[in-house]
Amino acid sequence: MEGSDAPWRGDKWWVSPYNFSEEARNGLNFPEQVYIHDVTLRDGEQTPGVVLRSEEKLAIARELDAVGVHRIEAGMPVVSKDDFNAVKSIAREGLKAKVFAFARLVKEDIDAAVEAEVSGIIVEGPVGVPKLMQFGWSGDAVVEKAVSGVEYAKQHGLYTVFFGVDGTRADLNFLKNLYQTVVREAKADAIAVVDTFGCATPEGFRYLVGEIRKTVDVPIEVHCHNDFGLGTACSVAGLSAGAEVVHVSVNGIGERAGNAALEEVSLTLELLYRVRVGLNYQKLVQLSKLVERLTGFTMPPNKPVVGDRVFTRESGISVAGWMKYHLGSEAYLPEFVGNKHDVLLGKKSGRHSIEWKLKQLGVEYSQEELQPLADKVKELSIQRKGPVSEQELVAILKELRVAKAR
Repeated sequence: MEGSDAPWRGDKWWVSPYNFSEEARNGLNFPEQVYIHDVTLRDGEQTPGVVLRSEEKLAIARELDAVGVHRIEAGMPVVSKDDFNAVKSIAREGLKAKVFAFARLVKEDIDAAVEAEVSGIIVEGPVGVPKLMQFGWSGDAVVEKAVSGVEYAKQHGLYTVFFGVDGTRADLNFLKNLYQTVVREAKADAIAVVDTFGCATPEGFRYLVGEIRKTVDVPIEVHCHNDFGLGTACSVAGLSAGAEVVHVSVNGIGERAGNAALEEVSLTLELLYRVRVGLNYQKLVQLSKLVERLTGFTMPPNKPVVGDRVFTRESGISVAGWMKYHLGSEAYLPEFVGNKHDVLLGKKSGRHSIEWKLKQLGVEYSQEELQPLADKVKELSIQRKGPVSEQELVAILKELRVAKAR
């Protein structure tokens, strides 16, 4: 990354220096390296209405690998023949990223993962009080099944992460005992602390991760959902308590309000906290567009980082200042993530907006033409209650010239 002596400033970004004050950094315990575990192909596909074929999953996996994601959760092999084939083809692709499968505490699930040739597995079991009520399981039954399932996965040579579903609504003493037992008796390689229903505050989640980190001596992973819009914040909070791996999905897709978003979490870590992630950020938009196209799940234009209009302006006043110095109007430049600047023509457009758009289109103009053009654009935008297209701008310019020539 382009850097400077100040941690809040680089050639393509300029964030708040207060992020790095002693008071703001006090108590943060980030690891030196954060590892990205992407769940787009499993948790992301659980978005209602989304269906990914095996060849589409492979295409996304390749792009995830090109971005530099460290681990790819390729799916749940036991779900269907197509899912099994997708996971196996990704595992055999020779990617730099490690390929994981997802499984319940069921031998059939784990056998399918082994046969799919993955290197690691996420094994889930219910731990939250409401979730245990739903399952009708006792705490002792969970411990027994967790130890048995993790032990079985380990016996088959898999790197095994125990994933406690609904962890943020679990009894803390029970959760600590469960995780300790799974690590001690079944030799789990890592523990995932999970906010399955996105109902923790960042402070609450940070506390929980810190408590679990004091309880076990294996790496901690965090998996957060976005039901209150805090998926990114909680994920970062968990990492600041010492977790090393963060589960994310491209565009934040997933059940209900989705998961913590890959692009938001990674950029927040890299620029706002200066925690090393090491992704190829310039490919984030390309990855986002691929997932958007193959899932058919459209992003809002103002989606952070990857939205089509995140770096688009309409206001003439805003464009005037932005044209002088881009970082005076944004925290990072769009090319840092593979996005682009644009100007939308409409009611709020001014001379500078018109000028920028004409230059972008390669259309010659004179300074005296700018204000009449801006006036006509405003008029048309108000009339239709929407933006004015580039083609319409050129047509208006031609009309003005014809009228002047008469």
